[in-house]
Order: sequence, then structure tokens, then C-alpha cells
Amino acid sequence: MVAGARIHCLSGGQGEPVVLLHGLGASSYTWRHLLPSLARTHAVYAPDFPGYGRSDKPRDFDYSLGGFAAWLRTFLTERGLPAAALIGNSMGGAVALRLALDEPRLVRRLVLIGAPVFLNNVPQMVRIMRRPLLGRLLELFLGRWTVRLVAATAFLDPALITKDVIDEYSLAFRTRAGRRATAETLRRCLSPDLDGYIARYGTLQAPLLFIRGDHDGVVDDESARRFCGIVPNGRLLRIPRCGHVPQEEKPEAVRTALEAFL
Repeated sequence: MVAGARIHCLSGGQGEPVVLLHGLGASSYTWRHLLPSLARTHAVYAPDFPGYGRSDKPRDFDYSLGGFAAWLRTFLTERGLPAAALIGNSMGGAVALRLALDEPRLVRRLVLIGAPVFLNNVPQMVRIMRRPLLGRLLELFLGRWTVRLVAATAFLDPALITKDVIDEYSLAFRTRAGRRATAETLRRCLSPDLDGYIARYGTLQAPLLFIRGDHDGVVDDESARRFCGIVPNGRLLRIPRCGHVPQEEKPEAVRTALEAFL
């Protein structure tokens, strides 16, 4: 339980804590290739965010980036973790970045994997879901077809889009509460305070590694380079022949980079 909601969380290992944060529409399943190796040297936690995977999907949860960041702060507190390294893919990276800016004492190191950092990194699905009528209609029909569509843009190699991947990432869409959670996240991720957070990138204290697949269709190379040029301790790693989810598509390359960085 975290903040009154049942949370599904994979964990293992001992040592300095590392928290793995999945992207929008995904779950802790996205870390299946990395968690065992990281757990050899660290205490690793991979939660499903509220509304996703096998966690509860409360109707009254704040499914904005700020809401997820506040939840993450509570997660660290209730696990007795005074500080941790945060590794986040896509939306998970954006949540980790927000917490690092708001509560720098909680974040020892920060790894962003394909995380949107500027407004031009916003996927088209966000803009569609924010349209009042079209967004409400689309919410009703979120399902396996949505996962297939998004996966086709997230993975460079279509052979990696297996039945298991589709099954896992469509799990939340089997319920009305799960469909609503994803839709609300899409509707709320462009919060009015985003410009203020972007303006604070130069104050980021934690050492940062930004990992980008060279065929990432969400975060372009110019955005990644610009971001790493603004943050004081930022380093960019490009992974060749890779899309938006390097931890699934090129886990060996990501594992090597994480071992060196952590």
C-alpha cells in the first residue's frame, strides 16, 4: 500500500536503492531485462504507477506529472528510502525529473531514457486526447489495438512486439478504471506549470545520464542535446538502431551504461 492504494512492485537485491519508473501505458514489465542484473549490486524497486499494470486505479488520484511526482515522494518515504537513484523511461523519466527539481535531497542520481523534456516532445496522442469530444470517445475504446499502434512507433524492431508484450501492456485496458487512468494522464500531462519547470533545468543538482535511441520518434536528438547542455551534470548516450524503449530493445547497451553510471 502507498498513500492508501495497493501498488504492485517488483523488487530485489541489497545496497544503494534504485527505483525504476515505467512510461505511459506501460508497467514494471518494461524492466524485466534489467532488474535482475541491477539487483546484484543494488536494492531495486520497480513499481507500477497508480492506474497502470497491476496496481490499483483510484478514480480520485491526480494523474498529472505533479500527482505522480507527489506519489513517488510518498513511495520513497513509506519504503524508508531517504534518497535513491531514479531511472525512468518516457513519462517515468519526466516524473523522476520533476521530483529531482522539487526535492533534490531525495534523488542521488538520475537516468532519463527517452524522457520528454520540452514541449515539442509531446506525442500526438496527447493532443488528441485533450480534445473534449474526441478524447472521451477514444477513452471508451482503448485496448489491445492501442498497444499495438503505440508499440509500432516505440520499437524500431517489430519482431520484439510479441504477444506477451501486447498482453502485459493491455492489461490495464481491460477495466474502465484502467482506460480512464491512461486517458486522464494524457489529458493532464501538459500542466500550466511546465514552462516553469523547464526554466529550472539549470538548477538540477543530481548527476544525470540521458539515454536516447537513435530512432526515438518522441524525443529528437536536438532536444536531448539541448537538455544535456542546460543541466549542470548531464551526459547524453545515443544507442544505435533503437527506438523509444532502449531498456527493452537494447538491454545490454543500457545495462552497461547503468553499471558504469551507478
